[in-house]
Amino acid sequence: MDLKAFAIWKRYGDLEALKCVDLKVRAGEFFTLLGPSGCGKTTLLRIIAGLEMADSGVVMLGGKPITWMPANERPINTVFQSYALFPHLTVLENVSFGLISRKVAKAVAIAKAKETLDLVQLNGFDDRKPHQMSGGQRQRVALARALANEPELLLLDEPMSALDAKLRIQVQIELRQIQQRLGKTFIMVTHDQQEALTVSDRMAVMNVGEVAQVGDVREVYDRPRTRFVADFLRTENFIAAKRTGDHQVATEFGEWTVPQEVPWEEGMVTVRPENMRVTQSPERCDFKAKVRTALYRGCYQELLLENGLRVETESIRPIASGEEVMVHVPKESVVVLHG
Repeated sequence: MDLKAFAIWKRYGDLEALKCVDLKVRAGEFFTLLGPSGCGKTTLLRIIAGLEMADSGVVMLGGKPITWMPANERPINTVFQSYALFPHLTVLENVSFGLISRKVAKAVAIAKAKETLDLVQLNGFDDRKPHQMSGGQRQRVALARALANEPELLLLDEPMSALDAKLRIQVQIELRQIQQRLGKTFIMVTHDQQEALTVSDRMAVMNVGEVAQVGDVREVYDRPRTRFVADFLRTENFIAAKRTGDHQVATEFGEWTVPQEVPWEEGMVTVRPENMRVTQSPERCDFKAKVRTALYRGCYQELLLENGLRVETESIRPIASGEEVMVHVPKESVVVLHG
């Protein structure tokens, strides 16, 4: 079921948590609200859930207004960062709790809970208590409890932040697979860029209460519009430039052809470290630089150049600090920033 939010404003005293936010989430997609702490992403999620009321604006779900609908009447469930499981109840009792509270017959509720536990690969864990399970298993119980109610929209508030790095990757994959299997609309809040890229179809990057950029994850990652978005997605290389033509810029590293039309006379372009190439061919060399520091990362080397740029290159030939390298910048990898 699709969700639309129009002109959402929210203020807490003198703090504007959300400033005229517009958001459209398509039916059946995994959508992520990504941004640093305090950017307004959780506030927006809580307004969608009905746990907060916007000062102004409209929220629509499936074409119907739900702006003032109480949270318990919305066809929406939320998985919280803290899991919010009942410690004194078994796994099966936790998952069936919401159904039984809605007066679903106990036998039907138990059958549905077992089916949902099977979906999240917790078959056989019915009688365990939350304290007898790992963090990843508790997260899956919280997910099963939310899914058992068959919501039209599932909201996830930093659902993997309490997990260690290895377990987080595993749960990300499982979460994406479950969403694709069900075909339900998921909206997740996270500050973790890699997490957003792993699970999402589209994402909105938020900053100080506003949506800085929204789009397909590959589009936002490869073509950030502003320095904030590029910096938050760890682009790292920011290069001052002057416009010399519709698709030409002059930089301290030479004149480059860029794929986008240049909208300013003076501005900034960026190139991801992994998109720059260390070359052995003088004909392909865009600039030369000495390596200040070479870091071995296993499958690649990270080079910190004396000119301030970072380059990631393959590890086949070790490159030492102090060595001069030739660098090629493919024109399709140069991104023109708009702000």
